[in-house]
Amino acid sequence: MKDFPDNRLSGADKLGQLQLILLRILRVFHEICEENGLRYWLDSGTLLGAVRHGGFIPWDDDIDVVMPRDDYRKFCQIAGDSLPYDMFFQSPETDPGFICPWVKIRDRFSHLEEKTGPYPYSQAASIDIFPAVLGTKRHLNWRLFYIMLEPFAKMPERAWPQLKAISRCKNLLIGSSQRLFRFFMGARPLRACFERYLDRGERFWQYEPPIRWLNAWPPDMVFPLRKLRFEGLDFWGPGDPDAYLRDYFGDYMTPPPLEKRVSEHGVDAIFPIGPNPHFSGLDWKEHHG
Repeated sequence: MKDFPDNRLSGADKLGQLQLILLRILRVFHEICEENGLRYWLDSGTLLGAVRHGGFIPWDDDIDVVMPRDDYRKFCQIAGDSLPYDMFFQSPETDPGFICPWVKIRDRFSHLEEKTGPYPYSQAASIDIFPAVLGTKRHLNWRLFYIMLEPFAKMPERAWPQLKAISRCKNLLIGSSQRLFRFFMGARPLRACFERYLDRGERFWQYEPPIRWLNAWPPDMVFPLRKLRFEGLDFWGPGDPDAYLRDYFGDYMTPPPLEKRVSEHGVDAIFPIGPNPHFSGLDWKEHHG
């Protein structure tokens, strides 16, 4: 990865340094995808930043990308051996206590403090990688239940101790309903009928459950993918970024008022060179003097 030097300390302030970390991770991710024929596209605020600002939204502190499920699964298989030494592939398997239903690539030097933390997993600078599936609107409406079946076979929702009390109660209720649903779907005729019901209708790209967001993108809004400029570099975006962003944000070209130009993640403090207290963390001075 000699073509992707770590220039974080050239940032004008800590947010600028964080964004340089994120840009480097995105470049590495893009290179791995290109070498392995994997598809992805910029998503959410990252796509908005590319279109409206030509790069980061000035106050943004993460990067979001989406991958079709098959590409996502292959990436998860090769990421551990493909990333440079100073990046950590974060999943429930590599980081016990990690509760997100998607994976991340984390920097191993940095650390972020959030208002809702601390968490029992790495909180270093990261990019989010979301899996997407092609399904009908009925799949979208039944998203928390059909994923109990093959080929997904997800685990029922858990009342994670890291969540607020109201969220734990909600997850407990959902998990109980999912277990009951899976029990009834053990009857093959009933399951076959349910699956035929789900398959009726036009198909859309949507986040793989249990990711909560209910966006649904027609295939021709996403594919064929197109190159978009982000911080002077080319990355893949959806084929119709205008329609995609309008679905997401409405009037996306009008910036929010000044008081709302803040991190959506409640980041209180940024430590671009650490210390990173997580077991995956590295000491900046040991590697950079």
